[in-house]
Amino acid sequence: MDAIMFATTTTKPQPVWNGVYFNTNTIIPWPIVLIFTLLYFGLLAWAWRPREGRAFGKFRTVDFVYVALIAALLIVYNFFISPLIPKVGSITTYFYYPLIGEIFLIQLVAALSGRPGVVGLTMFIYTLLSDIVHYGFGGEPFWFIYEMTAYAALTDLWLIYRGEAIFTPYLRPPKIVATDGGEASGGEEAAPPRHSWMIFVDGIISGAWASLAYPFWWRGFWGTFVIGYVTSVQFWAVTSAAALGAGIVMGAVLAPLVYYIKQVAT
Repeated sequence: MDAIMFATTTTKPQPVWNGVYFNTNTIIPWPIVLIFTLLYFGLLAWAWRPREGRAFGKFRTVDFVYVALIAALLIVYNFFISPLIPKVGSITTYFYYPLIGEIFLIQLVAALSGRPGVVGLTMFIYTLLSDIVHYGFGGEPFWFIYEMTAYAALTDLWLIYRGEAIFTPYLRPPKIVATDGGEASGGEEAAPPRHSWMIFVDGIISGAWASLAYPFWWRGFWGTFVIGYVTSVQFWAVTSAAALGAGIVMGAVLAPLVYYIKQVAT
């Protein structure tokens, strides 16, 4: 009888639905995550409001090409290249340097498109492909929300302000000005002040946010909520702080490269 009682009281909790535990004993309170998620998708809905008969606001056909290309490259990098990078457990626990490839691709799609929501859309397609080729659809739709908010949200919100000027030294894209005859000339552009430091700000924002995705958001909420992951507040705080510093460094280092590629490609 004692053995039966012990087995009964130590049974591991089972998922409630589709592999999801719905465990709200999280480090980050669930109302904060809910409010942030609703704010992100609400602002995306505003940015994507129909314009000129196009459902995705100012999205062009080439923007969807960028999304598909970068999503495919993320699959290649995360499943085939990143596993080959030597990892030292005592280092990667606090500074996960293989993430630099993913940060680069996130920055690149933001730079090439300049449309708010392009990073979130890329992460959605990447997650869909990941589920198809490897993970399966257990835990969905929450992994879609996690990937979009934890990796893309701040960069997408920053794109609402920066737009096509992201990863350039301009606060706003150069505008075409009128010639002496009053006609707009495609060859003449306004010359707004250049602020080279803005390139690094763009890189730091996108790099720091993506670097925080796993230690801060996954360990702090999504891992616990979806699969019942448990960790200590101290470990969560220390690894999140270390990841923030690492993301700032990686984002700043990659920024000039992304700027150069944007100059060549656009």
